[in-house]
Amino acid sequence: MFNGQNWLARLLVILAGLALEGAPVIAAQPSTVGTPVDVTGVWQGKMKLDANTSLTIQFTFARKPDGAWSALLNSPDNGGVKNVPADSVSVSDGSVKLSVAALSGSFSGAVKGRNIEGQWTQPGGVIPLILIPYEKPQLSKAAIETLKGAWHGPLQVPGGKLTFIAQFRQDNKGELQGVFGVLEQGGAQIPLHDIEFADNTLSFKAPGGGQFDGTYGSGELTGAWKTPNAPQGIPLKLQRGDLAPPVYPLHLSAPATAALLGQWEGTMQVTPPQGQPISVQIVLRFGTNESGATVGVFDSPLQHISGIPITEASLDSGKLTFKADGVRAEYHGDLSGATITGQWMQGPLTTPLVLKRQ
Repeated sequence: MFNGQNWLARLLVILAGLALEGAPVIAAQPSTVGTPVDVTGVWQGKMKLDANTSLTIQFTFARKPDGAWSALLNSPDNGGVKNVPADSVSVSDGSVKLSVAALSGSFSGAVKGRNIEGQWTQPGGVIPLILIPYEKPQLSKAAIETLKGAWHGPLQVPGGKLTFIAQFRQDNKGELQGVFGVLEQGGAQIPLHDIEFADNTLSFKAPGGGQFDGTYGSGELTGAWKTPNAPQGIPLKLQRGDLAPPVYPLHLSAPATAALLGQWEGTMQVTPPQGQPISVQIVLRFGTNESGATVGVFDSPLQHISGIPITEASLDSGKLTFKADGVRAEYHGDLSGATITGQWMQGPLTTPLVLKRQ
């Protein structure tokens, strides 16, 4: 499941292709048989999926009123793994064991000093996983004031250039929150985590294994964007300023517009190169903007992404075709009443997708 979800993030979002707020941590102490162990709080580790890809995993352990343990599983790198509850949790005699039926996985480890050393087991393999107490990075007031606002810059990717955008804001707790995205893919919506900024050096991480490392100077952020597909990093310089996503009017006839207006939803089955099949929901929306032009967008709820623009569309004799250049995807289908039956194509993927009007 982890392999598949991470692969999907790289497929659907070109940038990715390419947080949890923890309770106070009480560090575990060295244990011997019969010694109680307190693992309350958030523990974090990385699972190495392949030579270029690792996945951040967080377990949040808590004690129930009856003394039993509970745990939630999160992956800051993967929006599809959020607050997944463990079905059973055992903490005793220096060992920690839990199972997560929703992911067909389990973890087993031993408390050693301040670490929990173990392994994650799932159909298809066993991956070593060492957990350490997680502490959310703390930013100074000056750092927060420097970063707050919108940033953008060009990012050269295979086949062209995209516009990387990031936005930082201070929440009601005074902490800095950030989102990023691609202008051509609908804007900044994907949450950032592990934002660190000190001595004019900035780093932040994103779902799908993305990470920015750079420096601040003369009002600009200069660094590199690293992904599993580009571990050496792609040069990226960000400057202040907000950009509006481009508008793509769809040149459809009046009857075609009337037939498509509204929201359509469907689910496609995606099987990654290695891993279990994944159900991916697609939400397609056609409407008119303030200028009266017909426009279309689609959403990928699994990735918490919405508003990826449809750049071209045609409907002739019941044959629908549309493209989303921002993610290099296209769809061909047959419209019959409230159902569109067709094929979704993106990179090496071609899969059936039936869309129904909602």
